[in-house]
Amino acid sequence: MNLIAFLSYVIITSITPGPSNILMMNEARRFGFKGSIRFQIGIISGFIILGVVTSLLTTSLYHWIPMIEPYFKIVGAAYLLYLAWQIAFSTKSNNDAAHSKSSFLSGLLFQVLNIKSILYFLTTMSTFILPYHDSNIAALSLMSATILIGCAALLLWSIFGATFKKIFLKYDKLVNTIMCLLLVYSAIAIL
Repeated sequence: MNLIAFLSYVIITSITPGPSNILMMNEARRFGFKGSIRFQIGIISGFIILGVVTSLLTTSLYHWIPMIEPYFKIVGAAYLLYLAWQIAFSTKSNNDAAHSKSSFLSGLLFQVLNIKSILYFLTTMSTFILPYHDSNIAALSLMSATILIGCAALLLWSIFGATFKKIFLKYDKLVNTIMCLLLVYSAIAIL
């Protein structure tokens, strides 16, 4: 396995805008880092669970992945377009946003259903790990690194949202439009 290619893929895919990153940033933008901690923990917990489950399933169903991947893409793209619609036509102002904080469970469920993360783990396992490693320890180590890098990227987006909260509040409509367009782009990129 080419370690540089593996790390490049994992780091670039983790840090580029995706549904989880955008939602983590948006939640921290609305409520600050501490105010969005439950949602962040939900997203990160879902990411870890998804990484473990996807790794186990990929290992078991390695030869079936090419047949089921297109269906995951369609469902995932449709879900991203729904989220973009929600952000684009959100009518809540930031003053009454405290009543609509996202919960741990909403973060967890979103992340477990997040097609970008599913594809991230499927690609990592089927392209970089399984073809080159028969050892369970090697696969576990590489998948652990994948999960840790992904969690760090999620937290960076949340910190970014909290840090620039005042600027984002000033340009709320523009920020919502950009986030909506990034989710639409993510949906198109998946397909």
